[in-house]
Amino acid sequence: MSADMNMTLEQFEELAMAYGGTIARWPEEERAGAQQMLLASEAAREMLAEASALDATLDLWEAPAPSQALMARVLTDAATVSADRQSAAPAPAQPAAPKRGWFETLFGGSTGLRPAFAMACCLAVGFSLGFSGDVTIAPTETNLAAAQQTDLIDFAFAMDDDSDLLFGSGALL
Repeated sequence: MSADMNMTLEQFEELAMAYGGTIARWPEEERAGAQQMLLASEAAREMLAEASALDATLDLWEAPAPSQALMARVLTDAATVSADRQSAAPAPAQPAAPKRGWFETLFGGSTGLRPAFAMACCLAVGFSLGFSGDVTIAPTETNLAAAQQTDLIDFAFAMDDDSDLLFGSGALL
């Protein structure tokens, strides 16, 4: 809200509850609108009086003094923390130089070669696996029987008229 805007009663109440009953403590851009509202509205004056009464009540409250036990604990903890900091080893003056990896050792840290080197490694592995020879798996009796049964089923479904194969005299099943 700015001073050139007309302040509503709800806005005045929000500001009074947030900043208290002394308009001098309100944000500067709100003070002129608040003064106009005070002149124009009895409800605004009542709200400001309630906020002032709350301020006075809060000003009377005093925080309780800490107990002797609490003070002793705080002082003991402070002494412990202070002693721990003094006994801690000082940090090294300079961080150690980062270790160079094998790639940087071989190629001098050129990052442009990394993708090419990775591609060459993949190619070499692929060629070595591809040209290593035929790897055949000897068929077992279970694998052979399953393959023959699959061939028969494929053949049966490839025929135009399946009823002769399934129910006729030369039924395969």
